[in-house]
Order: sequence, then C-alpha cells, then structure tokens
Amino acid sequence: MILSRMQGCGGQLPTIALSNFALALEDEPLQGLEFAVQHGFHGLEIGTNELSPENMDSAGRRRIRSLAEANGVALSIHFLHRDMAPASHDPVRRARHFYELNQTLELALDVGAEVVVVHPGPIDCPGVDPTQATESMRQESMKFLTQFLADITPKAQNTGVVVTVENMHHVPGQVIQNYQELLGLVEPLNNPALQITLDMGHADRADGITEAFEVFSPYLRHIHVHDSNGKRDHLEIGQGDLDFSRWSERLRAYPFIMVLESRNNEDPEGNVLRSRELLTRSLGGSSRL
Repeated sequence: MILSRMQGCGGQLPTIALSNFALALEDEPLQGLEFAVQHGFHGLEIGTNELSPENMDSAGRRRIRSLAEANGVALSIHFLHRDMAPASHDPVRRARHFYELNQTLELALDVGAEVVVVHPGPIDCPGVDPTQATESMRQESMKFLTQFLADITPKAQNTGVVVTVENMHHVPGQVIQNYQELLGLVEPLNNPALQITLDMGHADRADGITEAFEVFSPYLRHIHVHDSNGKRDHLEIGQGDLDFSRWSERLRAYPFIMVLESRNNEDPEGNVLRSRELLTRSLGGSSRL
C-alpha cells in the first residue's frame, strides 16, 4: 500500500497512524477505521484482545479491507497481550498461543494488514510467581520464545505479513531484560518476516530511546508512540516528559507508519487528535493535514 506522507519544512514526515487502543475501541475495528478515514489518518492498528479472529467473519474482513484500501489507510494488528505468554513453560499454553497467532496472520492477510505486533510476554512457569522466577527459569523461557518465533516466521513469510516483536519494560518477571536480548531473537533468523517494533514510551522506562534506535535500527519495522514521565507511559503526547524533537531526524527518515498509542479514557478522540498535532509540530511539520 502506498501512503502519503505529510510535508514538513525540511521535507517529508513519517505517516502517523492511530490505534484502536488509543481510541478505547479494541473490539470495534470498523469504528476505528471510520474515525481514521474521517480525520485523515493514513494508518490504523487493530487490537485482538476482545476481537479474536474467530469473531470476524469473511464479510467483516472484506468490509475492513475495502474501506482501508479505498482511503489509503495502512493496517497493522496488535496480537493478544493480556494473558499472553509465548515463552510459557507449559507446552499446551504455548501451542494455544501459536494457534492464535497463526489465526491472526490469516486475519492480517484477509484484511490487508502489513504487520502483526507481538509482545514477548512474561516468564510463565506453572506455580511460580513471575517476579520470583530464577535466572535459569528465565533462560529456559528465552529458549521457548526463540523457538516460538522461529516456528511462526515461515507462516508470516508465506502470508507476506511481518511479525514484529515489541520491546517491553525491563522489570522482574519479564522474559526480555535488555535490548540485546530482544535483538538476539530476531537477528539470527535474518528474515524480513520477523522484525522489531520500537515502543518509545516503553523504551523511556527501560534502557532509553536513543539506545533503542541504535540497537534495533537494522530490524526496525514498526514504531509505537506515546508520552512517558519515567514512571507511567501511554500518556497523551504533551502530558509526559518526552521531547520528540530529540529524535526528529530519525523519525523523519523512517519509511513506515508510526502508531499513536497514547491513552486518555476521558477523551479518547481528542487525545489522538491533540497527540497527532503536537507530534507533527515536534517533527517540524504543519499541524494541518
């Protein structure tokens, strides 16, 4: 899908997309798409927490694809992240998540989504609090996660959809504890069907945004944008401490969509419109699209 990019004083700006998460519409993809079209967004990320692939029939998939293609809206899908543990020590649970991701790739193919975002998830060892897991348990989780991604990559390649692994907070209980470990999941396969999503708010609360760009750059295929104050993220742009102009050179050169994941449940629509305007200004562009 060919996207129009906004013009700034120094050239083109990246395509700013919105997410159903930001609109508090995780289970209403069509409503989110209609909002995107109405307000001139050229990308939309659909979540699959409440909306499972099994709940979207073929007619619904055709409607979404048709509306997106007719209006130049690039689609991506955020795979399940609540109660999601692809690195689980339980083989039955891993198999269930693998099936769910396979179904989501089929959904992506049907609606024309280019990217499916996956969280690496927590340490999931039955009977063990993730925050109390030992280092050997975490390393075993890394092996399960590595194999999970290696197994799903051929399916992604066959569908033409890119699976991207998202950086998370480096806190006790999470499988991934630094950027190099995330890179190590993707780099050895060296396959364009398995890449990385850089979540800037998460990175601010981990090892830093600039370092994330430097480490992930060769495999960076997707970006999530929201504000952070160092303690909380997914804030509306302008409500945290991030100065996005610091990364304007990198973001202006970025060829794919960057997705707003700011959240304001009291005013979700105003949140995404204000966030787009402030982000556009930070990158040196006009707020008028």
